Amino acid sequence: MTLGKRIRQLRKERNMTLVDLAGGKITKGMLSLIENDKSQPSMTTLSHIAKKLDVSIGYLTREGDEEWTRQMLAEADFSHYFSFPFEHIEKNILPHLDRVSQDSKGMDLYNIIRIYYRYKGEHATADEYTEKIGNFYRRIGIEHLVVKNRLNDAISLMYSQDYTEAYNRLVDSEAEVMEFKAYDPHLELEYVYLKGIFSVPVDMGECIPLANRVIELSYDMENFKYFFSANMILGYYYGLEGDMENHGKYEERLKQYLQFNSQEKYELELIDADHPITVFHVLVDDAQQRADLYEAYVRKIEAHHEAGSIQSSNMAFYHPLFLLEMAYFKKDYRMVVENYKEGMYIRSAAQHPIDRIIMATRSCIYPLSLHHLGEGRQAREAFERIEETIEDIKHSVFTKEFSMIRDIIFEENRGMVPKEK
Repeated sequence: MTLGKRIRQLRKERNMTLVDLAGGKITKGMLSLIENDKSQPSMTTLSHIAKKLDVSIGYLTREGDEEWTRQMLAEADFSHYFSFPFEHIEKNILPHLDRVSQDSKGMDLYNIIRIYYRYKGEHATADEYTEKIGNFYRRIGIEHLVVKNRLNDAISLMYSQDYTEAYNRLVDSEAEVMEFKAYDPHLELEYVYLKGIFSVPVDMGECIPLANRVIELSYDMENFKYFFSANMILGYYYGLEGDMENHGKYEERLKQYLQFNSQEKYELELIDADHPITVFHVLVDDAQQRADLYEAYVRKIEAHHEAGSIQSSNMAFYHPLFLLEMAYFKKDYRMVVENYKEGMYIRSAAQHPIDRIIMATRSCIYPLSLHHLGEGRQAREAFERIEETIEDIKHSVFTKEFSMIRDIIFEENRGMVPKEK
């Protein structure tokens, strides 16, 4: 947006006439020329206009096109679980970087571009955008947003699954988080949650106390953004460890939370409302009971979809998975083998390590079905392809069920079918 257009827009937003804004300091005609970009104001004139509009001179003269920036942000869903708008970025944004407005919306767009380069593995370029965003907030004196940018930088590394680097960058920012949490107390909550997530492949001993700290901070700050996830992680961990007393404690807390906090994502994520924290996702004692649960769940989700309460894009991703898993629990292994597609359990959006492990474990219904059909070689090859997708995190405690499935398929413990805790 040009200087003249910005002045005119601000004037109209404030219901001011040309005469009002001119204010006896400049002529109405001169102001009209300025607004139509036919004359450049002197610093004295610019100072007068800024004062009348109650903005800074810097705000009036900032670079970029604010309207275009807002349009670019509105034209695509950059936070979607199942797709990332590469084409929109490459076609409409990257060729016009000079139009990115130098304001908070422009920094939002820079963050999207940073994520784009993380996806591409072009980390040096992504880091340049981290610097751009940090320098912007530093220049205007909002230091706590400089720190927030460092947390967002770590989040962007999830898109390239560089968890160790993300963890190290978070640790490097800890002193600043603690310094500026007085300006933004939610910085600490976000920092602790992210550090817990990224500690899974780095230092598992940190994950559990950090997840508990997230729950404490959630109550203290009355901010429950990460409450569901923290309880889910802790309940899942204790279930895998065989500590069913602690598993039950976190599951009960989660059930109480869900009674008054119903959201679409929980409708999609929870197969069994009575047992929201599933310990084993594939290796279950009563396959028919699980099949019945899935059937009721699929019908519920389909009803939500028909009513328009579930996004069609979510359904497009999840629905085939639910049907495939239902078929597996009904022991229709041929149906699983014929309808499974490589990569169908891999989401394109940022996934933290536990999420990736769970999705990889669920996808093991394919090699398990091959195994049950007596196609041992194909089962082992299929399992190894899935294993490659979590090579960097496969030694986590959360891969317990995944390792059990490996034993079954490679027949190291022939005939073993563990029971769900």
